[in-house]
Amino acid sequence: MRKFFLFITALSFFSPSLASEELAPSFITVFNEGSRIEVIDYLSEHMSKSRIQTYGIDAHVGGFLNSQNTFGALEIVKVLTPNNGNERVEVISQTNKLKYNLIINKEKDTPYKINYFTLQIPDSEEVSIKPSKSASKKSLSAKELAQELSSFINKLSKEDAFSGSVLVAQNEDVIFKSSVGFANKTWKINNTINTKFSLGSMNKMFTAISALQLIEKGKLKFEDKLIQFVDKSWLPKQGSDSITVRQLLTHTSGLGNFFNDEFNKSNKEAYRNLEAYKPLISKSELLFKPGSRNRYSNSGMLMLGLVVEKVSGESYYDYVQKNIYDKANMTNSGSFELDSVTDNLASGYLRRMHSDDWVDSIYTRAIKGSPAGGGFSTVGDLHQFALALTDFQLLEKELTEDAYTEKTQYNSAFWYGYGFSVSGVDSNRIVGHGGAYLGVDARLDIHLDSGFIVVILANQSDVVAPVRRKINELIEKANQK
Repeated sequence: MRKFFLFITALSFFSPSLASEELAPSFITVFNEGSRIEVIDYLSEHMSKSRIQTYGIDAHVGGFLNSQNTFGALEIVKVLTPNNGNERVEVISQTNKLKYNLIINKEKDTPYKINYFTLQIPDSEEVSIKPSKSASKKSLSAKELAQELSSFINKLSKEDAFSGSVLVAQNEDVIFKSSVGFANKTWKINNTINTKFSLGSMNKMFTAISALQLIEKGKLKFEDKLIQFVDKSWLPKQGSDSITVRQLLTHTSGLGNFFNDEFNKSNKEAYRNLEAYKPLISKSELLFKPGSRNRYSNSGMLMLGLVVEKVSGESYYDYVQKNIYDKANMTNSGSFELDSVTDNLASGYLRRMHSDDWVDSIYTRAIKGSPAGGGFSTVGDLHQFALALTDFQLLEKELTEDAYTEKTQYNSAFWYGYGFSVSGVDSNRIVGHGGAYLGVDARLDIHLDSGFIVVILANQSDVVAPVRRKINELIEKANQK
């Protein structure tokens, strides 16, 4: 009876002449109240067949369950005007108390089933991270920032909606650092500030810097062809001869993603060096003519790692250790093999279709990280990395700043440079990278103009975004003058 009542309550917010294809009422009801089995049933019925065929029903169910866990129940504020066929509802997350626009993207033709859903920050609440001109507002002190953030993160932890470590600094000065949740749920081992978390795609920054260092030394050029450094047997037969180093750096090479069905079905223990990825990449086809457009590419970054090996004459892992980790004093970072004994290594956890409990993601991961991602680090080490980067200890100033400047002139995404994401406003550019995988969520934000450095590392899927948003709001208050 309770679920029926909630469904009617949700319906009352929508048009009295509710069209049969409108799915937001039932979607919100299932999101708020649905068990794992009910979620499976709902998505099996309402997800588009093409999306299920492409990604599998388990991926959609897992994403839904993890979002349920992160955001909790969604309280409807108001129904928004549909946009390009998307249903839009303004909601409040009962876990973090922040407003979101629930976007349900549907097929353009009948039966109008769901392609995907997302919870977006409302445009009116996007944080610009720039000083306020209002003289009536008092700037937030470092102590107050730490207190508010501590309260927010501890609340999420109590709701089981965040497990990880967070560090906020202004240049060298650490304003806040904290760890919550378990590094290992089975043995009840707590996360600490020295816990090593998987970085996901954040390793792409290290791969890009490695290539740029070789360019700086004159050993490599942006327009050098990939085929100069790797055997043709690595590459798709059609069009790959024209791929350049710059295209690998900007995700414009046309190479795709080796995290495919073959990877999922393969023995993860085999991936201890770059050579092991060859069968995954060589069997693929180019997605487009190199340089003509962009597509985020794990395969492209792995190939860039191979270029680093060939030009430097040493393994990718040794090169990064000596030329990035050692130079930046990152003493707790590395691509540690998961079957080795490594102190303070966090396991990753997520919700999945086949279990009502948390699932350990270790069996889904390659045994060792690659140039595309999967290494480990701590919040302290990434703070050191940010300082070394912006103090031009890893690259000279010109090439460093080039690395985190957008490259749309090369058909790259507006938010990407050479291995770094680019965002923010003119008064405070924000650069860094994110990383996500099953049981992994991570983010480094370097606020170039205000000096704030934010590191969020989590061993739980899909939990970083609310923490990052809260930190950005607090930084904006701290910047008020």
